[in-house]
Amino acid sequence: MSLPTGKENVLLTLRQDMHAYSPALQKLGEYIVDHAHEMLYLTITELARESATSEATVTRLCRQLGCKGYTEFRMALALEAQPAVPAVAGKSDEASELIEECINALRDTGRLVDDDALEQAAARMHRARRIALFGVAASATVGEYFHYKLLRLGKPAQMFSDAHRAAMNCVSLGPEDLVIAISSSGSTRDVIYIAEQAQQRGCPLLVLSNTSRSPLAQLADSLLVAAKPEGPFTAGALNSKVGVMLLIELVIMKLIKCDPRYQQASHETASITLPMLL
Repeated sequence: MSLPTGKENVLLTLRQDMHAYSPALQKLGEYIVDHAHEMLYLTITELARESATSEATVTRLCRQLGCKGYTEFRMALALEAQPAVPAVAGKSDEASELIEECINALRDTGRLVDDDALEQAAARMHRARRIALFGVAASATVGEYFHYKLLRLGKPAQMFSDAHRAAMNCVSLGPEDLVIAISSSGSTRDVIYIAEQAQQRGCPLLVLSNTSRSPLAQLADSLLVAAKPEGPFTAGALNSKVGVMLLIELVIMKLIKCDPRYQQASHETASITLPMLL
């Protein structure tokens, strides 16, 4: 992704001009300079909290540096902070690195998993009259997989990747249903809007994310968190998705234990597709 001219060196500009900023902007600027790599994975809300400033201060600093908002600023910073890519890289080394990252993401997610949270999420899924899943972009792919797993168990569910259709579906939701919202950052506006609309109708919300502190996480009745948060240049990366896929497998295992009929449905849905195989 290319950025407008003059926005490629935001960190350098920040270091050079910070002394002329207001005390609040200086405080935020110093935090960013000292934690440039870590803050790439923070939402605007998290950055404001970690730097002990405010979202308004973050927005002001972004504009001071010539960026339209926090998203553009974070992308500019990521472009500047990312390590140089060697001109020639060994293919086997790249594959090994990706495999190692995915293994670590699975292990770290396993460490983060709260068994009580899995039990609670599975119980909500079991009680739900019907389930509506919603995710956009790469999270929609994860949502489709979750939908498939529920379909295998005979659990009524629908997957929405279009915000308009998801919003219209909210009209018919109630306390006996369940919305599952999937968002790595937990800050996607469309996903937050759908979650709010569902909750206004008394519908419980289960969130799958890569961060435990986000606007979406704050709305969740049940929250499942996977490791490996995404940065602006790694959205949809495999190592951030495998952790969420692991969460799906674990919560489905819990769901199957809620009622023996799920196991029976799994056998039936597998058997009905056998004639389709060559």
